[in-house]
Order: sequence, then C-alpha cells, then structure tokens
Amino acid sequence: LPKPVLAALATYAKTPDDKAATKLLGDHYATIDKTTAALAKQLAELKKKAPKRPEMNVRVIRQRTANPRTTFLFHRGDFLTPQKSNPAIPAGLSTLPAVRPRNKDPKKLADRLDLALWLVSDDNPLSPRVAVNHTWSHLFGNGLVRTVNDFGVRGDKPTHPALLDWLATEFRRLKWSRKALIRTIVLSSTYRQSSATPPALAKADPQNLLLSRQNRVRLQAEIIRDNSLTASGLLSRKIGGPSVFPPMPADVAALSYANNFKWKASQGPDRFRRGLYTFFKRTAPHPNLTTFDCPDSNTTCVERRASNTPLQALTTLNNEVFVESSQAMARRIVTEKHPDDRRRLVRAFRLCVARSPSKQELDGFADLLGTAREWYSDHAEDAKKLVGKYAAKDTSNSESAAWVATCRIMLNMDEFITRE
Repeated sequence: LPKPVLAALATYAKTPDDKAATKLLGDHYATIDKTTAALAKQLAELKKKAPKRPEMNVRVIRQRTANPRTTFLFHRGDFLTPQKSNPAIPAGLSTLPAVRPRNKDPKKLADRLDLALWLVSDDNPLSPRVAVNHTWSHLFGNGLVRTVNDFGVRGDKPTHPALLDWLATEFRRLKWSRKALIRTIVLSSTYRQSSATPPALAKADPQNLLLSRQNRVRLQAEIIRDNSLTASGLLSRKIGGPSVFPPMPADVAALSYANNFKWKASQGPDRFRRGLYTFFKRTAPHPNLTTFDCPDSNTTCVERRASNTPLQALTTLNNEVFVESSQAMARRIVTEKHPDDRRRLVRAFRLCVARSPSKQELDGFADLLGTAREWYSDHAEDAKKLVGKYAAKDTSNSESAAWVATCRIMLNMDEFITRE
C-alpha cells in the first residue's frame, strides 16, 4: 500500500472520526475495487452533465468613497430642521449587542456590511431563531412561535423554547444551509407523524401545541397547479429563465391599471413551467393564485393564510389549467399498459395522492368511470369537446372522455390539495 494510505490507516485506527483519513481511504478503495471504480467513473460523468450554478452578478450603484454622505432624519417629516442620524439598531432590540464597525475604528460609522455581519454574528440569537421558525411554519403549518412576523412583546411565546434554540444553533452549525435544516426536520419522527386525530387527543391538545401529531396543511397556490401538472405529466422541469405566462382569462388582464397590459399565453414547454416562474402583475394578479390566497405583492407577507371556499373547488374542477391537466392525465393513463380498468384507476389515484386507494374509493371511481362511459357513448360531440387536443391514439373519444371525467374528480379531491 502507498505510504499515505498506511498513514491514514494508522490515523483511522486511533481516531475513526478523522475526516481526512476517512476520505483518503475511501478514495483509495474506489481505485482498487472494480465495482466502486465503475460507479465513480459514472458519477464523474454525471457531474460533468449537471447544470452549472447560476452566476451571481452583484449590482454596484457606485464605489464607496472615503467621505460618505451624511444621512439625516426628518422628525415627523420636517425637512427644515434635519437631525443627524447615526447607524443604530432599533430600540426594541436593545438587549442585543450593538452594531459596530468591523475595523473597530471609533472614527468610522457602521455600514450595511457591518449590519449583515451583525445579523449572522454568534452574539445575535434573533436571526437564526426567526429563520428556523419560518421554516418550521412552512413544514408544520404553525411556527414554534405562532406569530411568525412578531418575536416582540406583542408576539406569542414559543411553545417549545428549548427546541427553537436547538434548531437555531443547529442552523448555525449547518452553515446557514436551509436545505440541510429542512432535511434535519423532515427526517425527524415529529415531522413524520400521522395527521389523524383521535378524539381523546383532539380534546387534550386541540391546537396541537404538544406536537403530538402532524398538521393537515392546504397547499399553496403555486404548488396546487404544479401538482396538477405533475400528475398529468405536463410539468416542465426546466430551471431558471424569464417569467412565463400560463393561460389566463383575457378579461382579467383588461382590469389592469390603465388597461395597457396584454397577457399572451406562453406556448410549448413554457406553458407548463412551475408556478414559481409565473409572471406577476400586481394590478392584475393571476386568478388561480388569488383564489388560493396568494398575496397581492403590494405589501410584504411573512405568512400566508389558508382559506376554504367553494370557489376553490370550482376552480380545480373547471379552470382551463386543471381541465387541460385532466385531459393530459387521461391520455397518460389510457396509453400506459395496464391489464384492466381497476389497475388504471389505481395508477391514476397514486399519481394524484401518492397512495393506493381503499376498496371503497376504488369501487366509487369504477362506478364513476362506467357511468361516464355510458353517457359519452351517447354524446359523441360532448366527448370530442371534452377530450380536446389530448385524444389518445387508437382510443375512441367516448373512452378518452370517460377517463377525463374521472381524472377531473381525482384532481378535485380535498386530499389532492392538502398535505396530510
């Protein structure tokens, strides 16, 4: 064995936690084991094909000068008697250490970089607490501090202060990686609990303050559309690029300010991009987003509120986006090879809610499929209209329409838009 490997073996025998020795031994083993070497070669080729990380362009208005301008404070808007303003943290944060210049020069004032360093300083526990509480709120429906946007005296006290502090310190240990923090939380037994609520548990802990179960959370507006496109197989997984324009009623765009905004629906893969890339016009927000409580972007929003209205059910049943998804999903199910209708129904159900249907659910959808077949067999024009441009090859319009009707109901289930 090479001398470095022998030295690494000796080090590993004494301290198995030594990362350098472990890596060296792993790399050496990968070169001598045929299976591992082949996998390492394949991994290297895949890494070459991986998308490159986008470059970060820093916008600079002007370079720093030796003598920065003086900033004044206009008390009650009185610009005739300006008061000199020095960098300082708000009075409500007086318990935290002050923001100081990084070079410790008493003649210089703190700047924005000093503020950024102060936010992530080990002496400042507020930033990581707020960050992990925001992530927790997304994953559980409620934060450890219920008032996500208020950690002050008017906000709620944390339900589990020790857990909040542990997550905050763990967030720092993970080098402020939100992805690593989410991985830590979702792998916990607390997150993986069922949302089923026995009567005794509902009586003892109605608000789930003890984290005795998972919370049912309605999905956000953008994700509901993404789920529909995913189940149908239409979702474009392209990353980055300009905003896109999914279909929207023309009358909505006409309501924009000065009526000078034209919404031209995107075509091709851009039509099915993730909701993250949807163009947002503040004076004419997309109706699918506002229906499911997406903020209007006129003011900042820390936490979205979820509502439950009849309009939401009508949207997932009749809106152009969801109808098109049901058409594509029906074509997907019909063209796949399955031995019988019940297997097709199980496949469609799994695409929607990621679980197999119960016997009662399967029987209900089988009855619906049979009823739809009979009706569309007698109404050929309606069948052709419902199938649209997603007709399946070697399949009659009446058969395709029956599956479209069935898929529309599956995409309209409460469980489809709810995280159990």
